[in-house]
Parts: sequence; C-alpha cells; structure tokens
Amino acid sequence: MNLTGKNLAFKHKNRSNPGIVMLLLFLCVMSFFLLKAVLTEQVVSPWLPTLVPTRDAASHALEAETQFASGNLQKAADAYAAAAQLDPNQAEYIWKEGRALAYMTGSQTTDAEQKATLTKAIALLEDGLTTFTEDSNLYAVLALVYLWYSSEDLSGADAEANLATAEDYIRRAVDYGQRNALAYAFYAEILLDQANYVRAEQMMGQALEYGDPNSEEMFDVYRVQGILLESYGQYRSAIDAYTRALALSPNMTFLQIRTGVNWRQIGMYDEALALFAKAARVNDQLGISDPLPYLAIGNTYSQTGDFYAAGLNIKKALQINPYNADVYGRLGVNYYKARNYEAAIEALKCATYGCGALESCTVRECDDPGNPLIELGGLPLSGSSVVYYFSYVGALAYMHTNATRYCEDVVRIAADIEAIYANDNTVMAIVRDGQAICASYGYR
Repeated sequence: MNLTGKNLAFKHKNRSNPGIVMLLLFLCVMSFFLLKAVLTEQVVSPWLPTLVPTRDAASHALEAETQFASGNLQKAADAYAAAAQLDPNQAEYIWKEGRALAYMTGSQTTDAEQKATLTKAIALLEDGLTTFTEDSNLYAVLALVYLWYSSEDLSGADAEANLATAEDYIRRAVDYGQRNALAYAFYAEILLDQANYVRAEQMMGQALEYGDPNSEEMFDVYRVQGILLESYGQYRSAIDAYTRALALSPNMTFLQIRTGVNWRQIGMYDEALALFAKAARVNDQLGISDPLPYLAIGNTYSQTGDFYAAGLNIKKALQINPYNADVYGRLGVNYYKARNYEAAIEALKCATYGCGALESCTVRECDDPGNPLIELGGLPLSGSSVVYYFSYVGALAYMHTNATRYCEDVVRIAADIEAIYANDNTVMAIVRDGQAICASYGYR
C-alpha cells in the first residue's frame, strides 16, 4: 500500500449531546436527595423486612397452649396477650391469659408479688367482660381470681367483699354455661373456702360429669378435686387427682410441689423429694428462677430433722432470689429449729424489720466480691410472715445477755405481734415464752 496523503480528510466531530448531559446531572441530584431521604428514614428501602407482624393470632394462641402445658406461665400469658391483641374478638384468649396469671401466683412467695399479679388479672378479665358480657369462662376465671384475692393478707378489710364478688361471678358463670365443667370446678373451690363441703362435693360431681376427660379444662377440674380430697385428709386420693391433672400439664411446678406436700403428709419423704427435685429441674430447663422447689426440699429435710440438708437447700433458694425477704425468713426458721439462734437472729431480722447490705450479705455468706449488696425492707406482719416474727422473738430471748440487750427488742416485737394476734394461742405461745424469759431479766 502506497500512502501519499491524498484523500485523507481528518475532521474533528463533537459527540456531546446537551440533552443527555442535563439528564445525567438531574439523575445525580435526585440520587443525592434519595440517599438523604433513606438515611433519615423518610423513605424506607423496599428490601428491608416489613415492620408489620407476620404471625397471626392463632399462631400466638398455639404457642401459649404449648407454654402453658410446659409450665412456663409467664410466657403463656404473654402469648395469649399477643393473640388477643391481633384478634380481640376471641374471649378465649382473654380468660386463658387471666388463668395463666392466676396460676403464676402459685410460684410467688410474697404477698406483694401475688397481689400485683392478681390485680393485673382482675383488670384484664373485667375489661374483657365489657365486650363479652355472657362468656361463662370469663366469669369463672374472674371468680377464681377474686377467691384467691380475698385472702385477708392480700385484701385486708376488703376480704369479705372480694369473696362476695367471687360468689356473684361464679353464679353468673354457671348461669351462662350450665354444662361448663370449669365453672362448676371453680364453684366447688369457692364452697371449699367457705367450708361448705356438701355443696362443694355436688359441684365437683357436676364438673366431673360435664367435663371431657381429654380436654384441657380437666386440668382445673382434677386440681380442685385434689384440693377437695386433701381437705378431708384423704392425701393418697388427692395425690391421684393431682397426678391426673399433671398428666394434662406435666410441667406445672406449683402442682408438682403441692403433690409432693401430700406425699410428705403421709410420711413418703422420698416420693416428696423426688417431685420437688423434678420441679427444680423443670424450672432450670425453662430458665425460670423459682426458689419454691428448693424451699419445699428444705422444709422436707427440716421435718425429718436434717437441718443441715434443709439449710443447704434454703440457701440455694436464697442464691436464686436474694431480694426476697420471705426466703431469709425460711432460712431463719430453719436455724431456729436447729437451735442455731445466733444465725436465726441475723436471717429473721432481714425477713421482718429489714436489714442493711452488709447484714444481708452475712446471711447469704457472700464471700465473693461479685455478690450484690442488697438492702431489705422486710415483710409486713401478716398471716404469711407472722411465723418469722414470733420465731425472731424466741431467738432474741434465748440469746439475751447484758451485753446484747436483745430483750429490749423482744418487748417491742412482742407488742407488735400481740396487737394483731392476741387471741391466737398458737402464735402467742412462743411469744409468751420469750416474754417470760425476758421478764426474768426484768424486761416487761
């Protein structure tokens, strides 16, 4: 090829298109504003997961039933609440949440805890009645909650009024559900509280007749049947009834403990201890911090005179809940029975009138620097705590010297107890023994 340079025309051509340039600039500016909107969450990315719950009410209800059967009552109540929020037209979710809350009190050791839980259940169920005015189960569970709330330790002067409310609600439950086994079972429990054994048996007979042996409501029926038999002193038959209830909800630890107490009543301590240990294992598996199984084990060993083993288990309960004054009281009573009055005084002071952080640490034997410093306010004097008060009087009186001057406290505490329990001979027997000891030292 011969290149001469002829016919070669080099011409500069402008390839830029003003329209395309303006479009690109516009897109850049819009991208900047879009990015800013996404970062400030004014615009949500379509690839982010939706904020709307995808589970339906039936899914939460199924979870609640599983949690109830497994014994995790708090999670059962939470799941029923979630179901009711998604489907407010189902009364079943409301009364089942209320029932789970009521049974939670079986694992609560102080009046304050039980009162708070039952008050929550009452508010929930009464609110449900504004919508479901003729639901038999709502009335039945509300009657049960008011029955348990009618304890003088929880209701005080309102105890009789709350019991009357329970009676009113249970009658409505039967009126609206004339073949409702749950209603008849709770009616029997209310009649038992009134020592009306004949009518209680009649109601229990109807509950057993109307109930489907394979339905979950039979847990409640068999539980109340056990209470009825236990009230007659038929502990072995009560165990059978409780066992039938546990077959429907095998991990209900409060009922395992009650069954174990009945084994203990007939002197079958190994069977009792096995059930208490099972309850402790279930709680461990569910991640529930419940001191009651260890307290039940401790009480069993205390009854057999093995105060050392009893103390070990109560201390285990104290490790689980070092903030609960009731557990300090249980440990103090065990020390008192073992005649370790010095240790009893330390624990019972925390349980009754409260104690400082260093004193509570002494009771817990917390030599680990990681242990929390806990100040306790103590338990008010009531039917559930009076044993700690009169045991405290006895321990102080036995340990009085001219140096300790414990009888000064004995006189004060005995006056507090006598102001409420002057006519209770069982309570006052130990108090008077302590007063007599201190009187010999000139304290009156």
